[in-house]
Amino acid sequence: MENKLPKNWIETDLDTVILRMTNGSSLKQEEEPFEGSLPISRIETIWNETIDLDRVKYVDASEEDIEKYGLQKGDVLFSHINSDKHLGKTAVFNLEETLIHGINLLLLRAMPQFNGDLLNYILRHYRFSGKFIEVAQRSVNQSSINQKKLKSFVVPLPPLAEQQRIVAKLDDLFGHLDNLKTRLNNIPQILKNFRQAVLTQAVTGKLTEEWRVGKDLEEWKETTIGKLFTVKTGATPKRGNTSYYERGKIPWLKSGQVKNEYIYEAEEYITDLAVKETNAKLYPKDTLLVAMYGEGKTRGQVGWMKLEAASNQAIAALVNEEMDIKSKQYVYYYCLSQYLEIRKQAEGGNQPNLNLSKIKNWKISVPSIEEQTEIVKRVEHLFTKADTIEAQYQNLKTKIDSLPQAILAKAFKGELVAQLESDGSAAVLLEEIQNIKASLRGTKQSVKGKRKKRTLNT
Repeated sequence: MENKLPKNWIETDLDTVILRMTNGSSLKQEEEPFEGSLPISRIETIWNETIDLDRVKYVDASEEDIEKYGLQKGDVLFSHINSDKHLGKTAVFNLEETLIHGINLLLLRAMPQFNGDLLNYILRHYRFSGKFIEVAQRSVNQSSINQKKLKSFVVPLPPLAEQQRIVAKLDDLFGHLDNLKTRLNNIPQILKNFRQAVLTQAVTGKLTEEWRVGKDLEEWKETTIGKLFTVKTGATPKRGNTSYYERGKIPWLKSGQVKNEYIYEAEEYITDLAVKETNAKLYPKDTLLVAMYGEGKTRGQVGWMKLEAASNQAIAALVNEEMDIKSKQYVYYYCLSQYLEIRKQAEGGNQPNLNLSKIKNWKISVPSIEEQTEIVKRVEHLFTKADTIEAQYQNLKTKIDSLPQAILAKAFKGELVAQLESDGSAAVLLEEIQNIKASLRGTKQSVKGKRKKRTLNT
């Protein structure tokens, strides 16, 4: 936190203000609830920095288990073993339901004089500022923070009344921020739907319906991709033959690079010998590509090569060097508009594929050259508007993503709420905490002493 503390605040370490820091229960967990079962937390339970009861498992917990591991309001769950991206995530428990504290998350229970929600916000501030990554121990796939290091973290202690005002203000601000993020997250899908609607209007003639009025134009013609292009496919040169790849300079494309966009570069390169001795043909610039098979949503996606390149056998190349660039652009937009339809043509078992025959027989409606040119112009104009909105969205999203840390930084500089003399000094609060902790230690020592005497008398 900042060196200069707000008035009436004091600094201490996390260990001082924590009543309890423990690992969770290792009870056997079941995926589905059963009679008499109780939910138990796991790492995924706090994935979005809240307690998500849809991401729990279930255990048969005894009364003793509930007493020992049941979460109390204000308890904070802390992800102390995770990937760097998720290390240090927290969530505060404020639900009415019974939830058992599970293994792989630390429980932090604050002293009564230290607000659990405020503790949660302080830990979130640390995570955003990279403090946990700085002290983490690293292994191959994950990082961890041990309890000793966590307890040594310095925390600010405001007066109790001010703690409550800070939490109320932060809850309000983060509530508004979450609502804004929810609305903002709808924009990519809205833009995607808009672009698809533009393409559909374009290739069905509705986008240029009024433009056609009074013009003596050719009727739209039904044809196929195979009649407009020479449809070819490539190959994967034998991987064990280093002469096909070593110091290769010819771009070689795989189906995963065909993503409904222009392609400017390759991820791999092959040699002249590979092109000469295999079916990895070299295609001219402005060749259209269709992914015939591949993982996920790859099948049916279209690419426009902005370079000379070869491809593997999972890609259909549409070659026509004589075609006007605007006509080729129209075909590209048509193929984009039919992405879902062409995917339905795939055949096969677990991973259906397209083939050259399916691509060649792909039906396409083609207007006159004049109308193709007008369609391309209108689509590009509307897409440019969508791109502008998308750029504004990305800019706004970047700013909003930085807001939580900025808000928390202001909170712990004492700039979110007023400091009131009537709140008193946190130094008094700290003294109360220390006295309680001392008495608790004394009680534990007394219990240990009694146990020792019983053992000696036995």
